[in-house]
Amino acid sequence: MYLTKDATAATLRQIAGLAHGTTLAMTFLLPTELVDEADRRGLRASEEGARASGTPFISFYTPQEMLALAREAGLKDARHVPGSLLAERYFTDRTDGLRPSSGENLLLATT
Repeated sequence: MYLTKDATAATLRQIAGLAHGTTLAMTFLLPTELVDEADRRGLRASEEGARASGTPFISFYTPQEMLALAREAGLKDARHVPGSLLAERYFTDRTDGLRPSSGENLLLATT
């Protein structure tokens, strides 16, 4: 969210050069139009707060874009894990109704 697309690609290329079998787990933000309607207000508030503190969010990726960046960088077995899947796995039985935002997703990949 804080890196340009070029900087993200360069970082992924550097990670791809690490020891064979290294696993990368990184989060990325979805474009607003892919975020659940109920979460958009919170995402906009987070963006405004980040911008006001001098650390604006500058990159948002669709899952397909992030997978393409990872594969082009040389990462193998890149896979997208939707935030909704993680929410289902780890938040389903919560009695307080807490759920993470649908705007953050996960990239898993190996070198």
